[in-house]
Amino acid sequence: MKRIRWILGNLCFVAAVAALILYVFSVAQGNSPAIFGYRILRVVSSSMQPTIPDETCILIHEVEAETLKVGDIITFRSVDPVIYGYYNTHRIYDVYEDEAGGLHFLTKGDANEYPDDYEVLPEYIVGKYTGQLPFGKAFGKALNGLNNRNVYFLVVILPLVLCLISYVWQLLCLVWEKDKEEDKEE
Repeated sequence: MKRIRWILGNLCFVAAVAALILYVFSVAQGNSPAIFGYRILRVVSSSMQPTIPDETCILIHEVEAETLKVGDIITFRSVDPVIYGYYNTHRIYDVYEDEAGGLHFLTKGDANEYPDDYEVLPEYIVGKYTGQLPFGKAFGKALNGLNNRNVYFLVVILPLVLCLISYVWQLLCLVWEKDKEEDKEE
């Protein structure tokens, strides 16, 4: 029973490390993976001040576009040529349907004087803003430091690699000990 618990614990550890590695590489490539429909994003501009300060971390939740209304704050992949493909978080300023029944969202940053030039289609919407993370400003500054490749390597990649090497070494030692015990029994 003790051995089964040890094996299950190690399998859980390996799964957690693998998930963390996949998450880190996904974030490094500009993606933000969802966990149970939630995403953590870092705000890098002041367009939503004072509602959302710049350099803070926010939580968004995936929603159906049909549930959104004027006044909701959404995160979407921008089609603006200046920031094309990047996440943008703005408030819905207006919603309308075209002749085919397709929804179109007009957005505006709270600190901006004018609405955004480009409308948002449902397929561009990533999620709805649910709030700021506690200590989001400090967390945002820490994440900003990870933009430096050297800091990222030292803080994230190197510890993960060392942890994985340590784990593989422990497994190898366990296998070698088991082989020695089996050789003694023969």
